[in-house]
Amino acid sequence: MKFLFCLFDGLRRDFVRADTMPNLNSFQNDWVDYPNSSSTFPSETRVQVASFVTGAYCGGSIPHSLGQPEFGHGIMANSFYDPLLGFDGPLDTSDIVKMEQAKAIYGKLQKSPSLAEILWEVEKNYSVITTGKIGNARLLNLNADKLDQKLFSIWGAGISSSTADYDGIIKKFGPVPKQRFPNNAVSQYATTVLLEHFLLDGSADVQVIWYNEPDLSFHYEGIGSPSSLSSLKCLDQCFEKILKWWETSGRLEGWHIITCSDHAQISKIKQVNVMDELKIAGFKAGLAINDDINVAVKASYSGQITVRERDPELILKVIRFLHDQYWCGLTFTRDGGNGTISMAEINALNDRSPDINYILRSTEGVNRYGYPGLCFADNPDIPDGGGIHGGLNNIEINNFMAVGGDQINRNKTFNVPTGIVDIMPTILHGLGVKIPATSMGRPLKEAFLGGGVEPTWYEKKLRESSTNYIQEMLVSHVTGVEFPYLRGGSRIV
Repeated sequence: MKFLFCLFDGLRRDFVRADTMPNLNSFQNDWVDYPNSSSTFPSETRVQVASFVTGAYCGGSIPHSLGQPEFGHGIMANSFYDPLLGFDGPLDTSDIVKMEQAKAIYGKLQKSPSLAEILWEVEKNYSVITTGKIGNARLLNLNADKLDQKLFSIWGAGISSSTADYDGIIKKFGPVPKQRFPNNAVSQYATTVLLEHFLLDGSADVQVIWYNEPDLSFHYEGIGSPSSLSSLKCLDQCFEKILKWWETSGRLEGWHIITCSDHAQISKIKQVNVMDELKIAGFKAGLAINDDINVAVKASYSGQITVRERDPELILKVIRFLHDQYWCGLTFTRDGGNGTISMAEINALNDRSPDINYILRSTEGVNRYGYPGLCFADNPDIPDGGGIHGGLNNIEINNFMAVGGDQINRNKTFNVPTGIVDIMPTILHGLGVKIPATSMGRPLKEAFLGGGVEPTWYEKKLRESSTNYIQEMLVSHVTGVEFPYLRGGSRIV
């Protein structure tokens, strides 16, 4: 058995329709569909990459059964601030120099073993093609060169592994097209490299192809815009080529396909500068704690705040300020209380966690193209009307996932909550490889022929309030799984 993992970055489930993506929609209907699949928190791309390769959330909720202090892979956001690192601002996980410095301090960037490492130990081959950013490529396989595994990134030979032979691919297929919106030429190029190069030698047991669309077009052109619809059409045509390969030779060679998105998106309606708002309110806010700054802000739609020495009085003052702001949505702290929800409840508690995770307010209103999900955001690079993600709106965390292959059931829909953390253990289960104790997801056994029935599950509503502030979060608990799946949340009052 082999697995091809096709990831469409930012794809919303409501776009996988017969009129927009007929080939992906047909695959979804013909095989096993998981409509209640979800992202991890924060629902940012590189957090989802780490969750895919480790089968873990960024943090945990209870002490590790093996005596380790915490669960979780430790990639707390695309960029996150940790005073331990001593940086002059957040660690950007696409900054290669800072990533190497952080690795030297932490000892290990991803705390949990990755799919690449696990497969290498059992002499199975893991291979990656990605059109995502530099951090995306690195986190898909942090040790590609050391493990002698293929990692091809459109960002060049210095980001790709030597085994992937970037220069040889460029010589064979020509230079990578320039990125633009929609990024169709790059999607087509990656598909060609996959079908006419990577899959031809038959060496991979697990092959990843990660498309950076429709994420880019959603961000900068809008969810449902003509540009984004062109991107979806192109991706579906790329997937049609993959299906033709699969039907003619791939299935005969034992390949199974997992199709997925890492998260969805909702639409930004207004820019809010949280750091400026904190400064106006009298807080000494900045990018990093120093002699003049005692409140470090990692600004984003899904933001983080760390205060000097984790001072509980200062944390409370910041929380009260946030709860008084109309633009503030969900709030989380390490221990909960004072109207906040504990980070442990959403699998985000870690020694690298900030003191406060906050998400700007969102609603289920529709954008100009008729697609639901609106929010305030602190992302000046994203235009008003552009797509955004990172939070816990039920629309943005509901990722697409469908699985197919000769050892997979046909025409099945399983409503049990699932998530991107389940993909790694599912692949290992299919390959007959032991799943590590650090995995926080579960193998989707019911998807396989003779794999048993869908597990039972129940939902739990978390509700916290303070003066003039009420928030609710919905999580699901699946029988046999220690950690809850995230179903979405919002500020009520």
